[in-house]
Amino acid sequence: MSVTRSTLFALISVVFLILAAGCTGPEKVQPTSPSPSVEPVAVGVSSQITGACTPVTITQTDGTEITLPCHPERIIVTNSNAAEMMIAIGAGDKILGVTQSTTNVSYIMEKIPQAENIGDWQIPNVEKILALHPDVVIAYASSKPKNTDQLAAANITLVYLDCFRLPTLAHDARALGTLTGHKNEAEVYARLVEDTVADVTAKVKTIPENSYPAVYSESYTDYMAAGPGSGSDELLSLAGGKNIAEDVAASSMKISTEWVVARQPTYIFKVISSGNSKPFPEIHAALVNRTGWDTIPAVKNDRVYLFANDVQYGPRAYIGLVYTAQLLHPDDFRELHPRAMLDEYALRYVSGTNRTGMVYP
Repeated sequence: MSVTRSTLFALISVVFLILAAGCTGPEKVQPTSPSPSVEPVAVGVSSQITGACTPVTITQTDGTEITLPCHPERIIVTNSNAAEMMIAIGAGDKILGVTQSTTNVSYIMEKIPQAENIGDWQIPNVEKILALHPDVVIAYASSKPKNTDQLAAANITLVYLDCFRLPTLAHDARALGTLTGHKNEAEVYARLVEDTVADVTAKVKTIPENSYPAVYSESYTDYMAAGPGSGSDELLSLAGGKNIAEDVAASSMKISTEWVVARQPTYIFKVISSGNSKPFPEIHAALVNRTGWDTIPAVKNDRVYLFANDVQYGPRAYIGLVYTAQLLHPDDFRELHPRAMLDEYALRYVSGTNRTGMVYP
């Protein structure tokens, strides 16, 4: 009887264990919560992750402030000068789009082969911009895109930085440095610009104003004089030159041969576009042989010079200032070596920018 009870107890225990096992399901796997520091990126114009960065504020060239949610990582540049400056401060890898004119500049495109063509700088292609999903588009402050309304309607963020006028060059560099997270590199460049300008202007102040030579400065277009407020006029003023067009009503003005002859300039400077295909000697010969110009002191004394626009405007304008000061006041600026400065810029900032001469002859 005791055996029977033992056997029965064992059977009941086995049944209980089987039932208990059957009532216990597989362990549920809890879903993994997404990391609070990472949010899904919406597919749209911007690729920025709004929850993982700090807002950045800069002052644009026109003096207005703009605040972005993050340091932009995907940048389109409709301003070739800004593209060169970004490369100079080490932010070229953030450029994913440039304009048609920039694609023709070999020393820029060599550094940013990833950049796509988004069309004309004055009317950039909205569809191409949207397809690249930029965080920001950098454009000229002094010559804004003609389709700004379309760009704004497409929710494209625009930042206005000139990066070409000498008086605002250091400011724009610092703004770009803050924007892209390259503040230290931008500061080094900005101080180089400021120190160069300070050295030149300090020397110019020791020269009597009545010794400032008269200069006719002509832009890309023949007989288009650079008036007050133009980039060329600013260089002349800082370098100790007297612009014979300082009294015209605009920053540029169409004039005549007679107008130049009547004002008898001591020097003649002409700016040549980077898109020019004619050899400098050919352009220079045509300039000095204009009808009636053989009576102008600048022509008679071989003081007619061509300037590549790269040293009149843009990140290398501080070197253009040194070239200008040395031409106007050779005895006072013998110790400065603008060609060596150009070589240093190519070594430290943007290689290839010293491949061709900047001033002729």
